[in-house]
Amino acid sequence: MERDPHRDAGHGRILGRDAELARVERLAGPGAGGALLIVGEPGLGKTSLLDHGLVHARRAGRRVLTARCARGERDLPFAALHQLLLPRLDHLDRLPAPQARALGVALGLREDTAIPDRLHLAAGALTLLCEVGPGAADDGGTLAVVDDLHWADDASRDVLLFCARRLADASAATALLVATRPAPPPDPLPTITLAGLDTRDAARVLDLQPVPPSPAVRHDLIQHAAGNPLALVELSRPDGAVPPPGQSPGGHWPVSERIEQAFAARLPALPSATRWLLLLAAAADGDDLAPVLAAGRGDDEGEDDPLAAWVPAEAAGLVRLDGPRFRFRHPLARSAVYHASPFAGRRGAHLALAEAIDDPDRRAWHRAAAAVGPDTDVAAELEQTADRARERGGWAASARALERAGELSADPAEAARRFLLAAPAAMYTGRTPWVERLAERARDTTDDEHTRWEADLYAGWAAASTPRHRAAVERLTTVARRAGAADPDLALAALAPAAVAAYNSGDDELIASVVACLEALAPDDTLPVTAWVRGTAAPFAPASRATLDRAVRANTHLGINELNVLGGAAWVLDETVLAARLLGELLELFAHGPTEGTNALVSATLAAALHELGRWDEAQAHAEDAVRVAEATGMPVVRASAVETAALLAAGRGRVDEARDLAQHALADVGPGATRSVEVRARQALGLASLAAGEPEAAYDTLRQTFTPDGLPTHRHASVHGVALLASAAAHTERPERAHDAARVVAAVATHVGAEPGPRVASLLHHARGLLAPPEESEREYRAALVDPAGATWPFERALVRLDLGERLRRLHRVSESRTELSAARETFLRVGAATYADRATAELRAAGVAVAERTPDALAQLTPQQRRIVRLAAQGRTNREIAERLFLSPRTVGFHLYRVFPLLGVTSRAQLRDLVDPAAERGPVI
Repeated sequence: MERDPHRDAGHGRILGRDAELARVERLAGPGAGGALLIVGEPGLGKTSLLDHGLVHARRAGRRVLTARCARGERDLPFAALHQLLLPRLDHLDRLPAPQARALGVALGLREDTAIPDRLHLAAGALTLLCEVGPGAADDGGTLAVVDDLHWADDASRDVLLFCARRLADASAATALLVATRPAPPPDPLPTITLAGLDTRDAARVLDLQPVPPSPAVRHDLIQHAAGNPLALVELSRPDGAVPPPGQSPGGHWPVSERIEQAFAARLPALPSATRWLLLLAAAADGDDLAPVLAAGRGDDEGEDDPLAAWVPAEAAGLVRLDGPRFRFRHPLARSAVYHASPFAGRRGAHLALAEAIDDPDRRAWHRAAAAVGPDTDVAAELEQTADRARERGGWAASARALERAGELSADPAEAARRFLLAAPAAMYTGRTPWVERLAERARDTTDDEHTRWEADLYAGWAAASTPRHRAAVERLTTVARRAGAADPDLALAALAPAAVAAYNSGDDELIASVVACLEALAPDDTLPVTAWVRGTAAPFAPASRATLDRAVRANTHLGINELNVLGGAAWVLDETVLAARLLGELLELFAHGPTEGTNALVSATLAAALHELGRWDEAQAHAEDAVRVAEATGMPVVRASAVETAALLAAGRGRVDEARDLAQHALADVGPGATRSVEVRARQALGLASLAAGEPEAAYDTLRQTFTPDGLPTHRHASVHGVALLASAAAHTERPERAHDAARVVAAVATHVGAEPGPRVASLLHHARGLLAPPEESEREYRAALVDPAGATWPFERALVRLDLGERLRRLHRVSESRTELSAARETFLRVGAATYADRATAELRAAGVAVAERTPDALAQLTPQQRRIVRLAAQGRTNREIAERLFLSPRTVGFHLYRVFPLLGVTSRAQLRDLVDPAAERGPVI
């Protein structure tokens, strides 16, 4: 390993990093599992910590896997993943067949016409990291180390973060150590954030240098380096461009640029042949020495011994040879070499490399880097590169190749076509600003009307994922009107995202404009988009539910678009079971192709549906997935929607502070007044949290904001579901004026939803009336709220009715009847995880004379959501391998989780799990 110049040779420790070293050593120790992210600016010692972890792991007898991501490979899908897993690829056939196929296709090891299944691909990578054959569980395990994640290709980055999230849950004997520059990936991973060294440690670094700086420059050098160890080392060299004594360090010259200048200052003294090889190495898309030597053979100097030209570069501390590979002293050294050369030199290097390599994708990108204007041949090569990337599931790489192909197209029509092809590929990554940019480039490049319609469709879709709802609706409805006669399919396709934006806005004018477009197009009444648009416009109308029913029956073969639209419509129309089924099927389809962005939206909606169905653990998992992807892809409305569901879950569980924090984050994501759907549900979470905290006045004030002064919903759909919460808050304030105002709201909502709003809303209205009615009338309303058996679909809401009914009956001294209702309510609260409400029901039961034992913590409640899913599947008799395939984990991870939870659950065998879990309740699809 290269000597670390800021390591104290006396005790072998990296100066100023004791706490960080301790965390790295724990992760790299024998048998340890988990993930750790090291974040810091260039030169702060990320790589030094990784190297320390590698040395520690090897001494502990662990196997190590390494990958160093390269800037030049960012456009090559799965390049970083291939590098990391290369030593394990001979184990590919040991994976489950779906994982082996997906991973083999993605890494270019197998051919298949189908795009790799994204989840099977990621699960296969995780399994390769964790599984190395028989006996693996008995040794020190594996440490995987990834440097410079910020330069990884998008496809590899997604898979590596998938693995990190699962390994962060302390998976046995497999650890992942990753370094990246700010900003870190938006994932809740254990993280070390590096800061600069303090003055004392910075001085010690200078003392350790071969030629310590003179006192005249020492103080200023420490100031200029700002605690950056690499800057201290490189600027203190005799050729390190040390600032003159007394010169102010200033605030406008980043430390990274100073380090880069220090590296660049060494280049003029090197022989021309050395500078040429260094430039080739800096331009290369990797660290393989062979193509660099092949590209440099045209130079006369050093022809007999091509490696001789590297000697001065190594002596200058710029690069190091390691067998068939080279390694720059630091990525900033590579950047310095590349940017110190004029464009003509960089162009020559890329052309020489293009001639020296066989890989068509790498060659296309080198030729593109050398292009000085439109180049039809290179554009065509890049389009072929994009096709290959798409076939392997590399959507981001495909979009970038198509965008560059568009830039190099001489024909404006071809340029527009390629930009337009890039837009859906970028859309599948979910990166809405990128989609908008590509759409605008396509639109600006052509006068063809149809092409501009398509561009506007993509731009409108992107805007619909942000709080710019009006802009999205106006753009998309304009497309629908103009394209209606010429391309009705495109027109109808524009209405689906337009309805999403209109729904989220809560603006009646925008909703009406989408409905008007739909009616003007007069589509088939069985089309999914018809059900979606009508559902957002009239969510409680029997006609809307009838339209959904016709669409579901007419469309028996549902693809991605149909499942997406019908699933959303079913959720809005309170067909919640259907919504969960359709959206769950859609996520299964997404595993076979696109798309991160839409996946986030679907996961957020599915989380809301599962919350309503009382499947709170699953809802939590999908909400977390949606938040992660939405943060990574720039979808603030989707993120806020998922966060609001997480807030409702926390409030229902009685975690008041967490619920309030999440709800405030959701409100901050969308800003005031722009996205009423999010605002209303976030305030419902705040109101529920206040009720759980015993603060009915605060709950009422918050919930009342979801209705107008006249009592009408501020959002025609979302507000309605909070009507019973408002009534509960009013009733518990015991203030007549609150109850009177709440009754006005209930009456206004009843008028708003009509005579047949569906079983859920009918129950909510009866519940609200019961809470506000005199004692002699309240029982009738509570009983009416429970009369329809369909109400059991929404168990938490139904349990609240039974709790209130039980309390009322007990106060009427009808103790026997009250016990029935209170016991049923308590059972539901315990099942879904509403501990605060379960305690309330328990207290009422005791007051009714029932000897209820102290609530013992649910054995499963102490487990993570993932562990609970594993336990429930194991209780059904499934093997570790079957569970792993179902949950996209590795079998070893499943086994480790079971090994850890058995003592927590007080069992010693899988058979005993059946006594803790009701397997029949979990035999449906695990979404």
